[in-house]
Amino acid sequence: MRLEISNLQKADIFVQCFQHMKTFVDSINIVFKEEQMYVQCMDHSMVLIMELSIPSLWFDVYQVEQDITIGVSSHVLSKVISIRDKSQTITWNTENLSDKLSIKFHAENSKLVFDKEFEIPLIDLETELLSIPATEYPAEFTLPCSVFANMINQLKQFGETLHIECTEEHIQMISDSPEFGKMNTHMPIDDLEEYAINEGQTVDNGFALRYLSNVCLYQKISKSLFIGVSGDFPMKLQFQMDENAQLVFYLAPKINDDEL
Repeated sequence: MRLEISNLQKADIFVQCFQHMKTFVDSINIVFKEEQMYVQCMDHSMVLIMELSIPSLWFDVYQVEQDITIGVSSHVLSKVISIRDKSQTITWNTENLSDKLSIKFHAENSKLVFDKEFEIPLIDLETELLSIPATEYPAEFTLPCSVFANMINQLKQFGETLHIECTEEHIQMISDSPEFGKMNTHMPIDDLEEYAINEGQTVDNGFALRYLSNVCLYQKISKSLFIGVSGDFPMKLQFQMDENAQLVFYLAPKINDDEL
């Protein structure tokens, strides 16, 4: 397997996709297929699933002769990619390496940014990929990632749970606690980039703000965030990137405020 990212903007996005995975899991399996690179993992509490899929055409070079799955420490990978300078391209390679992943950072025509090369030990992970069925959410909306991240960080200061209510007229996001009081964010649907809800239906549920805050660490990889809300299913949060690359989170609802 060999991949290269010469586009510096894509290289930044690629780094950000992997930078924060250590927040959720200690190690990950990365699946390289002919048509895409794919990562699926579940956090330690088993309430959040993350899926990253990047089509082969997204990369400047993507060579996979046969399907391969490699396991790596998310902490080690984060440490390595944090060393990359923004002017450097990225190369990943497992060719001629039986138990290591080679990562190279290279900058063209730079006297002060030096090339760096790393070898990360591979690990065996016994994990099975979950089959996540396509779900039609009764309430769906899209808004700028930065706006949603800002609201979540504010709501987190007043409680541990996001109570969200979607109607045909508005969306309300509420957090409260005996210590800090209550915050209520009221969003008219006309202010959203996109909004759809089943006619005559009100959708409400509660989700842990600390997990949503972690999801918002990825706000820079996409301009907009798609959110699907249901009274019965996990919340879907989807970051859509160029050429159908996407990062998707599924967050299970809280049954009561004492959980999580």
